Amino acid sequence: MAGVLGNVVAAPKVYSPEVLEAIDREIGRSEIVHPSHHLTTGYDVWHCYELSWLQPSGEVRYGSGALIVPASSPYTVESKSLKLYLNSLNAHTFASDAEAVACIERDLSSLAQASVKLELQTALMLQKSSCLVEEVAPYHTGGRVGQRFTSVGFRSLCPVTSQPDWATLVIDVSEAQFDAELISNCIEDLRNHQGFHEQCVEDLYSRLEQALAPESLQVVGFFQRRGGIDITPWRSTIETPPSLTRLFEQ
Repeated sequence: MAGVLGNVVAAPKVYSPEVLEAIDREIGRSEIVHPSHHLTTGYDVWHCYELSWLQPSGEVRYGSGALIVPASSPYTVESKSLKLYLNSLNAHTFASDAEAVACIERDLSSLAQASVKLELQTALMLQKSSCLVEEVAPYHTGGRVGQRFTSVGFRSLCPVTSQPDWATLVIDVSEAQFDAELISNCIEDLRNHQGFHEQCVEDLYSRLEQALAPESLQVVGFFQRRGGIDITPWRSTIETPPSLTRLFEQ
C-alpha cells in the first residue's frame, strides 16, 4: 500500500488533506472465514486527543473529540495518516470551531465515502464518557439483555509493523446461546492475529456467530491509545445509536 503506511513521513506544516490514506474494508473482510452479514452493522469511534488549530485572534485552540465512522462505509482511514492530517491543522486558521469540525467531517467523509461525524469533547464530557469496564452499558435487543463476557488483555498484531496492540473486549450474547468456553476459545485463536483493530473485532464477531448461532450478539474492542488516538469498533446484530463510551485506561 503506497502512502504513509509503513513509511517515515514528516509532519505536514500546512493543511494537508491529501495525506489521508484510505483502507478498503473489503480487503480485511475477505480474509475472514465465514464473514458475518452483520459486519456493516455498527461503527468505529476514534477518540482523538490532539485536536488543534488557530483561532482568528491567533490563539491556539486545543482539545479532543470523537470521530464516528459507520461500519457500512466502504473505506476507513489509516491511523498514521489521520494523525498527520490532524496535525496539519495546527497552523491553519478557522473562523470558528464549527468551521473546523465541518472541514474535518468533509475530508473524512470524502475518504470513507460515507458520513463521518466529529463531536468535540470538553474535559468534563470526556470524563463523563469514561468508565470502568464493569460500567459499560449492556446491549439491549427487543427489551432483553444478554449475558456478558469480558476479556482484559486481548492482544493482536499490527499488520504493518507486527507490534502488539492491546484491547479490552466486551461481548454481549443472548443468554440462551451463551457459552463462556467457546467464547474464550474464539478469543484465544486471535491472540496472534495480524490485522487492523476493526478487522480483528469483525473476525471475532464472525467466529462467535459461527460457534454460537446467537439470537443477538455485540462485540466491542476498546483498544489502547496509540499516537494520541484510540479506536473502539462496535459490531452488533442490530443498529444502535453510536456510543462515545471509552474506558479509563484507554
